[in-house]
Amino acid sequence: MQRITSSSSTRSLLSGASRFSCMNVNANAKRHLNTKPLYFSVSKSCAKEPATPKDQIISKHLSADKKGIELIDKLGASNKAGSTVITASDSSSTFISPVAAAAAAEANSPRNKVFTVRPITSWIDKLAQRHGSPTSTSAQGNADPNKKYSKRELVLKTMQQSYTEIILPFATDNALLEEYINYGGTVRHGKIMEDLDALAGAISYKHCDDGKFESSPLTIVTASVDRIDFLKPFGVSDLRLSGHVTYVGYSSMEVFMKMEEINKNKPGEHGDTILVARFTMVARDALTGKAAQVNPLLLQNDAEKKLFQMGEDHKARKRQAAETALTKRPPTQDERFLIHDLYLEYSKYDNPQLKVKKPDDVEWMADTKMSAIQIMQPQDRNIHDKIFGGYLMRLAYELAFCNASVFIKYRPTFLALDEISFRKPVPIGTFLQLDSQIVFAEGGDHHSFQVMVKADVLDVRNGTRETTNHFWFTFTDPKRDGDVGNVTPKVMPRTYAESMLYLEGKRRRMEGAKLVQLNRKNLGLGSTS
Repeated sequence: MQRITSSSSTRSLLSGASRFSCMNVNANAKRHLNTKPLYFSVSKSCAKEPATPKDQIISKHLSADKKGIELIDKLGASNKAGSTVITASDSSSTFISPVAAAAAAEANSPRNKVFTVRPITSWIDKLAQRHGSPTSTSAQGNADPNKKYSKRELVLKTMQQSYTEIILPFATDNALLEEYINYGGTVRHGKIMEDLDALAGAISYKHCDDGKFESSPLTIVTASVDRIDFLKPFGVSDLRLSGHVTYVGYSSMEVFMKMEEINKNKPGEHGDTILVARFTMVARDALTGKAAQVNPLLLQNDAEKKLFQMGEDHKARKRQAAETALTKRPPTQDERFLIHDLYLEYSKYDNPQLKVKKPDDVEWMADTKMSAIQIMQPQDRNIHDKIFGGYLMRLAYELAFCNASVFIKYRPTFLALDEISFRKPVPIGTFLQLDSQIVFAEGGDHHSFQVMVKADVLDVRNGTRETTNHFWFTFTDPKRDGDVGNVTPKVMPRTYAESMLYLEGKRRRMEGAKLVQLNRKNLGLGSTS
C-alpha cells in the first residue's frame, strides 16, 4: 500500500491530472521533488511475481457487527515484505511530514521511477526549447525516440498492489484548508474533483508498472469519468482519499475511489464514506500512440470477483447507453408521449388567444443559460503540456453551481457528476468557452435537477469552435427551514432540440438514482427517498 499525506507545503500534491507520465529524473529534479514532492512513487509491491495469497491477507477488518462491510475495506492494504508503507513514527497517528513521506517513498522506489503529477520543468524552459535556445534545460518528455526500450512485460497484479491512499488533514492544517475552503466555510467540491483525477492517474500507473525502468514507456489518459456520487454532506475534517484498480480490459482500467472522514480518535480506522467515484483510464504506447495492453488482474476472493463483475456491468451499461443515445435512435414511445405533453403545456403559454400566463415557478429552458470563457494557462498543464482534465471538471462544476444557484435562488446541494468523456485534449493558451444550461427539472416536490455544461475550444484565428466535453451535474434544492411553500422551479423546453436535452437529462437522472442506491447498498448505507 502507498499512503501519502498532503500538506500546505505540497500545495497541490494531487492537483489536477488527467494525464500522467512515468519517467526517470536527474539529480536536480530529484532534489526539487524532495523539496516539493509533487509526485507518487511506485511501491515495491509492484513486483513481477504476485505475493502468495497468505501474504495478502488483510491485517485489519471492520468489526463483524457493522452492517454492510465495505467492499474496498475487504481489500485493505498489503503488508507483505518489500511493500512501501508510509506511516508516522508515532503509532497513534497516521500523519507524516510530506517531505519525509516523499523522501521515504523515493528511497524505496525501484530505479528512482516516479509518477509525476506536475511537469518537473518550467514553462519558460519549454518556450526556450521550442524556440531552439541552446541554454534550455528542459527534459525531453517521458519517451526518448532515440533510445532503445525493451518490450514491456505483462505482470499479473492484484487489486491490493494498486491501492493508494491520500490524507488531507484539513482539521489540523489550516494552511492546506485555506487552499480548499469556500466562502461558506466548507471544502470546495471542484478541488476534490481535481484530486480524484490525480489519484486515478497515480493508481493506474502503479497497476501498469512492470518493475523495469528500461521497459517501453506508457502514457495513461483519463478516458471518462463514469460517476462521482456524494453520499452525505461533510464539513471541515481530516479526509482520506483511497482507491485501486477494480477492472481491466485490453488497454483500459476502471479505478474505484472513495473519500471518507477520519475519526481523530481512531485515525487508523475507516470512517463514514462521503463520496465514491469511478474513472476509466486508457494506456497508450508513448512512442507509437497506439493502445497498449495493461497488466491483468488476479482475483483472490469473492469480494474482488464482485468488484470485477461490477466493472463488466458498468462497461455493458455504457455500451447500451451509447447504442440507444438520442443522437442515434429516436425517443421511446413513453418519451414521445412526454414530449407531446410538454408541447401541449407550453403551447398554452405561447398562444396569445388563450391568455394563459406562465406560472412563476416555470422557467423556459432557453432562459437558464450561463456562460464563461477562460484562458488556458500553463500553470494548469500536465506532463504532456495539455490542460488537466481535473481542472476542466472544476471549471465546469463551478459554472454549473452558479447557474443552479440562480435557477433556485438559493445555494444548491451537489449530488453527482454523471458520465463524461474526454474527447479531445485542451491545448495551453487557447480560449475555453463553457456554456451551462438547466436541462431537466420536474419542479414541485421533485427537488433534484440536471445542469449540463458544454466545453468548447475557440480558434480565434479561424473563427471556429470544437467541443471537447459535455458535463452533466445533478443538484438538489435543499429544504429551507421556515420557508413555507418552497417549490423548486420547473424547466420547460419549447423546441425539439430542447426537448432532446430534456429527455437526456431525465435519462441520466433516472439512471443516476439507480446507481446511487446501488452504491449505498454496497457500502452498507441506508437508502434515500
